[in-house]
Amino acid sequence: MCEKILFGTMPDGEPVYLCRLDNRRGTRAEILSLGGIIRGIWTVDRNGNTADVVLGQDNLQAYLENPSCSGAVIGRVANRISGGRFTLSDREYRLEQNDRGNCLHSGSGNYAARNFKVEESGEDEVVLSLRDAGKDGFPGEAAVTVRYQLTEDHTLRVAYRADVSEATPVNLTNHCYFNLGGHGRPETGDHTVMIRADYYTAADENCIPTGEILQVEGTPLDLRQARPLGEAIEELSESRWDYGGFDHNYVIAGRGFRLAAAAWDPGSGRKLEVYTDAPGMQFYTANHLNGVSKNKEGASYPKHCAYCFETQNFPDAVNIGHFPNPIVMEGGSMVTLTEFRFSVAD
Repeated sequence: MCEKILFGTMPDGEPVYLCRLDNRRGTRAEILSLGGIIRGIWTVDRNGNTADVVLGQDNLQAYLENPSCSGAVIGRVANRISGGRFTLSDREYRLEQNDRGNCLHSGSGNYAARNFKVEESGEDEVVLSLRDAGKDGFPGEAAVTVRYQLTEDHTLRVAYRADVSEATPVNLTNHCYFNLGGHGRPETGDHTVMIRADYYTAADENCIPTGEILQVEGTPLDLRQARPLGEAIEELSESRWDYGGFDHNYVIAGRGFRLAAAAWDPGSGRKLEVYTDAPGMQFYTANHLNGVSKNKEGASYPKHCAYCFETQNFPDAVNIGHFPNPIVMEGGSMVTLTEFRFSVAD
């Protein structure tokens, strides 16, 4: 079932809608037209109790003022572009340098604060669209659609498509913050995390890839076997790989649509599996949160209270020739799919 509700009004008077998907089997998702934000996902625990496992805000104004892109679709190019510039067809393009001299998540032109159009909604899905005119420095236009589908087996399927008018880099993802114990719980240290990756893209102190693709074996980044997140973060903090927690791009093993990562909360029994056809995934442990502001339902969100599985192309791929090619040619399309599969495991 899909329900469309007015959530608020943009400063220019444009309505923002909340689209509620409910599989009537214990799982519900709320999607905002603003930023294509996943505002909440309610799913059951081992005792049949339901909780919202996604960090978020109560109202539109809070989202407009929120700098963390929480739950939003990120584009035109997610993650970092070194120096805020790239060259395409012998022309240099300059972007906003909003992160230590680099461009992060396409700067202020990213989709988190853009209001998508609700194109259609079916029994179990909603489709949002956005026309990106390239005002953030990227060439040409991109017609973006994102389809959210909630299945009977408790899977939120997110399908992205971008049709471009000129050759341009495209890298779309979602910046959803998960806490399987419930969004208001302050701790995730006992949650176990597994990432199916033998390699990661090495980066400098500003999270800019060096171009090296290195093995995780023998490093704190090795999450091939599920381990408690708190233990992993503590080991990471004593190493040269630390960014205040995890903020690393993993090279997901295999090709095609496959399992990329999994998380499990021993307290509730909730389990999340992430499937994708993307080559990489940025694993981020909410290192910037400080617990000061009040959020959805009055909750405080301290550091490391959640984690993100950002399925994506590699960071700065537009400037590193041996990374997967992010360029979509004139008149072409970029299509990618990610699934968040929820279950209960003892």
